[in-house]
Amino acid sequence: MVNVRLEAVIQLIIAALFVASWLVTPIWAIKGINYSIYLTPLGYVVIFFGNKALVPPPTVFAVWLFALDAGLVPIIWRKTRYPLYLSMILAVLSLTMLVDTVLFQQRYLQVRGYVTSPTPNGYIYVQLPHVSVFEVPFYILLALVVITVVNSVTGAKWTNVQVIIRRRKITGGNQLDIIKGVLDRVGVKYEDVDNGVRVGGTMVLLKGNSLILVKDSIETEVSPDVALAELVKAGADQLIRTAGDDYEGE
Repeated sequence: MVNVRLEAVIQLIIAALFVASWLVTPIWAIKGINYSIYLTPLGYVVIFFGNKALVPPPTVFAVWLFALDAGLVPIIWRKTRYPLYLSMILAVLSLTMLVDTVLFQQRYLQVRGYVTSPTPNGYIYVQLPHVSVFEVPFYILLALVVITVVNSVTGAKWTNVQVIIRRRKITGGNQLDIIKGVLDRVGVKYEDVDNGVRVGGTMVLLKGNSLILVKDSIETEVSPDVALAELVKAGADQLIRTAGDDYEGE
């Protein structure tokens, strides 16, 4: 993975961690006395008074396949921003397939408070105390969805922000230079004005050592963090790729 953006590598690691953790721990389970159901990558494992049965709904395979694809796509395809959008869609589809798989259990393995257990000759219905829980892989999948959304919005450049701020401070760049550097890296289009920058209807001016936010004709002295947040918010619809070869905007 030479010359692959760190953000894409992080996304792949989370996807791989999700699948690996699911091999060890069920993603969702029903636990009760003499009765339990565990959702594994191969389907539901139903345990009833020591007897085991595997119920493999087709959607369970889509969960981990979509998650793996969400991690691999930005590694394999890097010349446009489209793989970032595609990986976000795949991660959301993975979560959707998980929800659909759980609904399968609610529809076919539980009926009006009774649990359904497969037997050699069919199914039996029994009412036993039980609780349902989500396990660690579920929360890793949620993290994968979040990171794909962040990467698609920022063009997979969010880890560079703090590096730029530190580098600018070390080299003596002023607050306006820092803001411009960050805006460049996160892909927000801005317009240079006299001693300031403008994004849409929001403008930040440097007066002396102070940053002045001009918004709705109101001037307010703000910190660099607040100024950046306002400019990024104003340019949310203008994010484009401005540097490097990977995930170039089209």
